[in-house]
Amino acid sequence: MDLEFLLKKIKKPMSIDKIYEKCLKNGDVSLDEVKEFINKKVESFEIIKTPNNNYVPINKTSFRIGTFKACRDNSGIVFSGDEKYLVSFENKGNAINNDLVMIDTVSTNKNDRTSKVVDIIKRDLNNVVGEIFKMGDSFYVMPLDLDKETLTILLPSGDYIEGMNVICSLDDQRSDNFYVGSIKKEIGYKDDPGMDILLEAYKHGVSLDINEECKKEVLELPSKVLPSEYSNRCDLRDKEIFTIDSVDTKDIDDAISLEMLSNGNYLLGVHIADVTHYVKPGSELYKRAYTMTTSSYLANTVIPMLPHELSNGICSLNPNVDRLAISVNMEIDNNGNVIKYDIYPSVINSKLKMDYDNVNNIFDGKDFDKEYIPFVNTLTLMNKLAKLLKNKRLKNGAVNFDRDEIKLITDSDGVVTDLSRRSQRDSENLIQEFMLICNSTVARDMSLYPFIYRIHEEPKIEKIDEFINMLNNLGIKTKYSSKSENVCSKLASLINSNKDNDSFNDMLKVQLLKSFKRAQYSTHNVGHFGLNNPCYTHFTSPIRRFCDTTVHELIHEFKFSDNDKEMLKKKWEEELPKIAQNCSYKEKNADDLERAVLQMKCAEYMEKLIGEEFNGTIVSMDDTGIYVALDNMIEGKVRLKDLSGKYFCNNETYSFISLNGFDDYYLGDYIKLSLVSASKERREINFKVVEKINENSRINKDSNNHAKVLKKNENYQSMYYNVNKGRR
Repeated sequence: MDLEFLLKKIKKPMSIDKIYEKCLKNGDVSLDEVKEFINKKVESFEIIKTPNNNYVPINKTSFRIGTFKACRDNSGIVFSGDEKYLVSFENKGNAINNDLVMIDTVSTNKNDRTSKVVDIIKRDLNNVVGEIFKMGDSFYVMPLDLDKETLTILLPSGDYIEGMNVICSLDDQRSDNFYVGSIKKEIGYKDDPGMDILLEAYKHGVSLDINEECKKEVLELPSKVLPSEYSNRCDLRDKEIFTIDSVDTKDIDDAISLEMLSNGNYLLGVHIADVTHYVKPGSELYKRAYTMTTSSYLANTVIPMLPHELSNGICSLNPNVDRLAISVNMEIDNNGNVIKYDIYPSVINSKLKMDYDNVNNIFDGKDFDKEYIPFVNTLTLMNKLAKLLKNKRLKNGAVNFDRDEIKLITDSDGVVTDLSRRSQRDSENLIQEFMLICNSTVARDMSLYPFIYRIHEEPKIEKIDEFINMLNNLGIKTKYSSKSENVCSKLASLINSNKDNDSFNDMLKVQLLKSFKRAQYSTHNVGHFGLNNPCYTHFTSPIRRFCDTTVHELIHEFKFSDNDKEMLKKKWEEELPKIAQNCSYKEKNADDLERAVLQMKCAEYMEKLIGEEFNGTIVSMDDTGIYVALDNMIEGKVRLKDLSGKYFCNNETYSFISLNGFDDYYLGDYIKLSLVSASKERREINFKVVEKINENSRINKDSNNHAKVLKKNENYQSMYYNVNKGRR
């Protein structure tokens, strides 16, 4: 008998006997079966046992189970399903990053809006990254993760090198957060060049290590395409095919071609490296790719999913050499519709490795390298097609967010020496649009088979309502509601048309994106909300994404082979859900790693500039201070203690109100700042305000009528002391 119905029947804490009585009314079941069922649910934390030996489903209580993620201010966030709960420093107990914890979401303190960690259920004891130091006659490992700095790790007696960075396991717990550990791997000495990025990667579980079996397989691979590999492939080596990437790109996944047909339609070719020809299921290379799942791009360092011999060598679509590919030809009419397509194995020979800067110079009428001259006409047609495709997407309701990014310029030791701004221009847009339509075409073609999709679920209505309310409070009036058709696309267009400064607009884009759910991989196709696309996948980057490699494998098996399709369906229906889950998890981990390295390197750059002045925009605020984005895109904070006088954060009006008659601060204010401190280790950058340059006139209507503001908010003074009582 299925006892799952009990989880719905138990409304309040009940004894085993009472639960058994409910079972008697619903079928023939023994008391032992009920006990076994309840005990399993207690072990999986779906049911909680109370101090009185009663049982209740956890979703009927204020308790939740989730993963603790540490924040830089020593607080934390617990992720439980789709929900997240704030945990203050005082309420986190001994929890450290990635602990599986139980929290009580109802605080006993009325003035405390955060949840409390009541139990640490599971902790990863195997991979603590730290530095060896000596105290007295004993050696210890000092964790380099700030969220693990409360751990004390004693090493067994022996000879160790002080300053050596290591990965250790926690073998024996002596007391709360005190362990005896053992060294699993020596990473390198603390002052070695590039060690900071390497350590950050190891902290996130990303390793450069390649086992001996994998190295052996690499050595057995050919360095060029062999004659035997040309069979059963369409020979496109005489076609005008080329690549467009960043100047420093070495792992080239995609090449493109374009012809005009006699009927006036475009014939777009997208040619993607055939990685699965070399990376076979069951091989050590395949296992490594599955474990890594994605390449990580960290400042001047790339940690590739595949060894460099593949990612930069035989798989990379380098110029003037033959390479194996899967090609997708798409006939596109003048309305941007794909009316015919073909997917087939091919061999190509890229005619030129182009870079974004030169191609943009062609489009902008500026000087460019002479070797591009034979391709100018084709590039011009490609740009026309890309704009046609983009306009169609946006008209159909896709959300458009082209945001600039920071590019770090480093020296030979990996130290940041300068910054630049990386923008989405016509050439970058061209590649993006061609990859989008190719991914969509492949997804539609493969939808009859077991498949892995890139999905993006619709955001919750209340999240969009909150964002619209924020816009209205910021003085950006909109007639849209969460029920408006393609509301997010329209909100994005509204932001893009906003004439305020770039940092303020970027802040609005980030806030809207925070309203969205995270895109992920799934075998269940629910469409891609952000692209407004009912069927989408990732196919175009198999060198650096395992999902794409898997899609290639599916194409080979279902389209290019004569294997038993029913047998294949059964195999992939079992395998794909695990692959999708692994890809989604590892992608988020890689994003966290890249974000952490960017924050660390920005702080490293600013450490040399203490006392210098910068201009920036207020992009966020909370009870602890004001967050700013500089004109160079570096972000930092003005802490409450670095402001003159006492302030209160009014979250309803997005303002920081002075209680002493000093300047009030509003979201979007443009201010001059002086750099107070910067810490690479803590990834912190702190400023103080020198002066306000421009006020956000949209919302700062009462800035000169301070008495009116205080009279309207007579409780600010008392609220200030409640909010800041005991603040560290």
